[in-house]
Amino acid sequence: MNAPRLIAGLVALSAAGALALVLWLQFARGYTPCSLCVYQRAADFAMFTAVLPGLFWTGWVRRGLWLTATATALTGAALAGWQWHLATRAAHTVESCTAVNLFPAAQGSGPWGHGLASALSGHGSCAVAGARSLAGWPMTHWSIAFFLICAALLGLAQWLAGRSASR
Repeated sequence: MNAPRLIAGLVALSAAGALALVLWLQFARGYTPCSLCVYQRAADFAMFTAVLPGLFWTGWVRRGLWLTATATALTGAALAGWQWHLATRAAHTVESCTAVNLFPAAQGSGPWGHGLASALSGHGSCAVAGARSLAGWPMTHWSIAFFLICAALLGLAQWLAGRSASR
C-alpha cells in the first residue's frame, strides 16, 4: 500500500474509533450528547464514508472523495470550536441547545433502531457537553484536535498522491 492510501487508511480507522468512543461514552458512561455533538458525529461519519472508497479508487475520483472528507473534517472542527465557545463564553446564558433528532425511531424498529435513534439525537446543553472531560482534557478540545489532525493528514495524503502522479 502506498503512502497516501496508508495515511487515508489511518484517518478512516481513526474516524471509526472516534465514533466507537463517543458511542461508548454515551451508552456506557452516560454522557448526554447535545445537538452540536450529533452534528459532529455526522461529520465524522461523512468523513469516514468519503475516505473509505477513496482507498480503492484512483485519479480525480479519489481526489474528490478526499477533498470532501477534508471539508467535512474542517466542518467538524468548526462545530467543535462553536461548542467550545458555548462552553467557555456563553455557559451562563445557554441552558439548553435546540434538540435534534436525525433518525427518529419508528414503531417496530427494535433495539437496534432505538439505539441508532438515540445515538443520532441530542438534547443536552452544548455548554455542559463540551465542558465534560476525557483524560483531563475537555471534549471540545479533543474534537477540535481530532478533526484538524484528520484534515491535515488528508491534505498530506492528497499532496503525496499528486506528487506521485506527476512523476
